[in-house]
Amino acid sequence: MKMFKKLGMRSLATAIVLVAATPVAFADKKSEAYVQANANSVLQVLNDKSLSQAAREAKFGEYMNKFAHMPTIARRVLGVNARSVSEPDFNKYYKTFEHYALEVYQVHFDQFRGEALRVVGSKDDDDRRSKVETVIKSSQTGKDTKVYWDVLKSQDGASYRVRDVGIDLGGSVLWLAQEQQAQFESFLNRNGGNIDKLIGRINVLLADMEQRKKDGRGSAFKQNG
Repeated sequence: MKMFKKLGMRSLATAIVLVAATPVAFADKKSEAYVQANANSVLQVLNDKSLSQAAREAKFGEYMNKFAHMPTIARRVLGVNARSVSEPDFNKYYKTFEHYALEVYQVHFDQFRGEALRVVGSKDDDDRRSKVETVIKSSQTGKDTKVYWDVLKSQDGASYRVRDVGIDLGGSVLWLAQEQQAQFESFLNRNGGNIDKLIGRINVLLADMEQRKKDGRGSAFKQNG
């Protein structure tokens, strides 16, 4: 019986040491502050009635390029195909992708026009990555919508960039970059990794989005093809 007690005490002591040695994943408050400030700046651009549509889109693109690192996102959404794309082909693809990605972000953020974002929490995925949870009231439904931000801290800890944005669509979260990656990878796999065909496909999506905006039909983001 004494032996069991000793073993029990040793197990308890070992458990306490292990718990104490396990790093606690405290949320990065700087990531939260980064999202709070920059996301609200982006939303303010969409609500700036003093700007023309062209000026608003240009300023929105400028802010988003500071907020999110578009070249990294552009490579990420190519998936494994990114390894085989030459630099000239990537540069050609990137010009089209950047235009498309900014259109997608603007379409989704437009539902929050005139509203302010507030951070409600965050969780560290590792030493450099955090998921920041925010709430924004939808100007379309009047209801609070959860928007999640995948934030990456630079290696020196001096700067932050958004890797992806997730919007809660009533119980399921649509991660914009992940959705693009699923579409682009599938398309490239069906077309022998041909980047020119992907550029053509993105241009078709862009044309359809422009037509939807003119017709007031909303986003063409989720499509097959």
